[in-house]
Amino acid sequence: MRVAIIERRTIHKENENAAKRLHILAELLALKGHAVSFYCLKWWEGKDRETIVKGIRYYAVSEDPEDIEWRFAGQLPSKIRDYNPDIIISEGSERAVVIGAKLTSLLLRKPLVLDFHKEIDTGEKDKRKSKFVLGLADQIVVASELIQTSVVESGGEIELIEKIPNPIDIGLVKGEKPEIVADIVYSRRLDKDSNLQSLLLALAELRGVKWKAAIIGDGEMKEMYERQVRDLRISRRVEFLGEVPIERKIAIFKGAHVCVHTALKSGFPKDFLLALACGCVGIAEYHKSSSAHEFIRPRNRGFRITDGDVLHQVIKDAAKMPKKEIEEGYFDYGEKMFLERYIDLIENGRKQERRTLVRNELDGGVL
Repeated sequence: MRVAIIERRTIHKENENAAKRLHILAELLALKGHAVSFYCLKWWEGKDRETIVKGIRYYAVSEDPEDIEWRFAGQLPSKIRDYNPDIIISEGSERAVVIGAKLTSLLLRKPLVLDFHKEIDTGEKDKRKSKFVLGLADQIVVASELIQTSVVESGGEIELIEKIPNPIDIGLVKGEKPEIVADIVYSRRLDKDSNLQSLLLALAELRGVKWKAAIIGDGEMKEMYERQVRDLRISRRVEFLGEVPIERKIAIFKGAHVCVHTALKSGFPKDFLLALACGCVGIAEYHKSSSAHEFIRPRNRGFRITDGDVLHQVIKDAAKMPKKEIEEGYFDYGEKMFLERYIDLIENGRKQERRTLVRNELDGGVL
C-alpha cells in the first residue's frame, strides 16, 4: 500500500504534537512494509529534494523551510501526483493545507483522511469555513472524545469520524525497571495552560504527610513554578527534572504511586496515559478543554475531580490504593492496536472508493 502523509512541520523540525502522531503512524506503516511518503517543509541539510529516514521518504514540497501555508498547499497536487498513493492522510488544523490535499485527492481519485490531535478553536464567524473544510474529508480521525466533540460542533459529520487514540510503547512499559524518584509525578510541558499551581497548592496542604514529588517537563512557566515552590516552602520535596528521555520517564512512572494531571488544555495527554499504564493511580482535574478524565472514567484505578480545593484529600485517598508497576488495562492503547485500527480505516476507505467508482460506471457517471 502506498500512503501519502501531509504535514508542513515534521517531528524533525519543531517536535509538533500533530507531527508526533503522524510520524508514529508513518514509522509503523513503514515497518510493516508499506510505502510511505511524508510531504513537508524541508528540515534536512543539502540540496536533495527528498531524504529517507527509517524507511520513510520525506519530500520537501517547498525548498523554503519557512514557506507559508497557502504557498505550500498550492504545490501539493503537482508534488504528489507522480507518487500516486492509494490514500492521502493530512493533519487537519491548517485549512489551506486541507484544501490543497483535497485538490490532490480529486486529481488522483483517492480518498482523503483528515487527522486531528487537538480541538478546533472556532468562533461563530469561522464556523462556516470550518464546516466547508471538514466537508472535504472522506474520513476524519480524532485522538479523543474531546476532539471528536470539537469536530462535530465545527460542522463535521459524526458518521465520518473515527476515534483512534495516540499509541504508547507497551514494550518499553514492560521492559523498563522502576526508578524510585518520587511518590507523586506530574508530566507535561510547563506552559500557560499547565495549571501546575493547582498541584503545588495541594502539596503545600500535605506538609504533615510524608511524600516526594517530581515535575517532568520544560517550558516558559518553569521558573515561575520553581519560585512558587520556594514560596510555599516545599522546595526540598519537589524536584523539577525538565525533559527526560522516554525510557527514564517510564522508569520514574513505574517507581511512583500517583500521577496528577491538572492542565487546562490537552487534546491527548499522552504522558498521563503512559503513567497510568505504568501502574500509577491517576488523578485528573476536569477542565472542558482537557481529555485526561477520559482515561479515568471507565477504570477503577483513578479519580476525577472538578474542584482543585479537594485535590490534597484525593491525593491522600489515592495513596491508600495498592502500588503497582504495570496496569495491563491500558495495553489496548499500544502501537499494534493503533496501526491495526488505522489500516482497517484505510482499507475500508479504499473499498468504499472502489464501490463508488463501480457505481459511477454503472450509472454512466463521469469518472
